[in-house]
Amino acid sequence: MNALMKQQVGISLIEVLISLIIAAFGLLGLAAMQTRSLSMQIDSETRRVASSLIDQLRERVAGNQEGYARALTQGYTQIFEPGAAVAVPGCAVANACDAAFEVPLIQANSWMLDVQRLLPGAAAVIGPTIAGSAIAMTVTVGWIEPNATVVATDNACDRIESIKNNPQYRCITANFFPG
Repeated sequence: MNALMKQQVGISLIEVLISLIIAAFGLLGLAAMQTRSLSMQIDSETRRVASSLIDQLRERVAGNQEGYARALTQGYTQIFEPGAAVAVPGCAVANACDAAFEVPLIQANSWMLDVQRLLPGAAAVIGPTIAGSAIAMTVTVGWIEPNATVVATDNACDRIESIKNNPQYRCITANFFPG
């Protein structure tokens, strides 16, 4: 009978403690994975918004075929620094905007107001893909990515001088032919 009493009939406190520690590490791992997943979703959504904004600019520019070729070297060529105030100009003559000079400024500046509203720390550069050419347009949009800690290696921010070496910024660049 003594031999039967010496057998263990349950689990000891040490075994319970070890099980709880293992479960805690597993739950911490799941929490870290969830946090990283959320961060990636936010980054993905921001990139989608930036891409959509560039597409909106392409559509606005395509609507100004009359003034596009002349305006690319003047009105559509813009640099928007982070936090800079953007004012949308009016037309000199009511209901008669100049397609080469006034319409591009109105389109670019109202577009940049949308960019500033939707992207944190927004910056942008709009201009011809090849200097002096009115065939293609290149647009670069930059924004602050809060979780970024190193400068991106894709060189997308190189066109925006003020942010190109800032590790918090991410950029997207697109070339298009508005015609």
